[in-house]
Amino acid sequence: MFCPKCGKTEEKLFDNVCKSCFLEDIVLAEIPDQIEITICAHCESRLEKGKWHDLEISDEEVILNTLNDHITLNEYARDVEIDAEMILARGSSIECLVHVKGNVLSEIIEQDYKLNVKINKMVCPECSKFMSGYYEAVIQLRADNRIPDEEEIVSIDNLILDNINKISKKNKMAYISQRSAIKEGIDYYIGSYKVAKRLSNIIKDHLGGIIKESPRLMGRDKSTGKDLHRIWISVRIPYFRVHDFIKYENSLGQVISITGKRTLIKDLISRNQISIRWRDYDKMETVAGKEDIKETTVTAKTPNSIQILHPVSYEPIDIEINPEIADIEIGSQIPVIEIEGTVYILINM
Repeated sequence: MFCPKCGKTEEKLFDNVCKSCFLEDIVLAEIPDQIEITICAHCESRLEKGKWHDLEISDEEVILNTLNDHITLNEYARDVEIDAEMILARGSSIECLVHVKGNVLSEIIEQDYKLNVKINKMVCPECSKFMSGYYEAVIQLRADNRIPDEEEIVSIDNLILDNINKISKKNKMAYISQRSAIKEGIDYYIGSYKVAKRLSNIIKDHLGGIIKESPRLMGRDKSTGKDLHRIWISVRIPYFRVHDFIKYENSLGQVISITGKRTLIKDLISRNQISIRWRDYDKMETVAGKEDIKETTVTAKTPNSIQILHPVSYEPIDIEINPEIADIEIGSQIPVIEIEGTVYILINM
């Protein structure tokens, strides 16, 4: 073999020249003078291959990811490593130095290339929707046969805000476009239907109730030809609240807790706890509210009974003693509730 460049003989040729001459003139990579990167001006997500991505990576890694689609490596290069270093930023342009290292014919070759990166600022579809007030669903907070009280509204406001802040770290459509207070309750306009559905279930898990969905046709997408719907999600919390009093079958009890799966009451007579599932919601009846609880005085006590004053008429009433009220002392002020003409002591309820 004869190398036409240096005259060496009996050496293997690469692209018609010997190894030494080949490595002397080798171009390890073909890199364009400039590449473009599109970034959302609002959230800094990146547009790659026609799709927007929330990339928690450095600017150098973004440049390398984009560069990989525009670089051509020498066919003889093996085990190639590419690094990018930002040298100077000027407005929407960044000057970079690209370092390429690779194994060519058992020799380590390192070369540097200059690269200009042009930054294009746009607004991604999610941020565009957020800024325009777009929403896919409305959570309608209501209460059954009553208006939600201030304590419930504050609790649900905090519940929604806490959870939407958590969800928004992974889903940019997790936002409240509008909060509207009306006579019947509160309407929350949510960017994403999936997020709204998740929030509705969280509310139900904390306060119980019934969830119903109602889609409404809002128009047609001109680009796809598909119908556009918004979903109204009715979250109707129960007519009773924690500490209210309800009648269920043969039990009369005070509500201890309400969750998405059941209501827990404590029987006023047996003092047993009773768990009631939501499928039996229609069998529960509110007989008194927590605001009906009053205080009265213990006037006498025997081994079998405790005597109190009626909280309104002040007439003496004898109540059979049980272990939970056995330690009440004469002169004590205690909470009581009157239901259907009977007064119940609420100590340890």
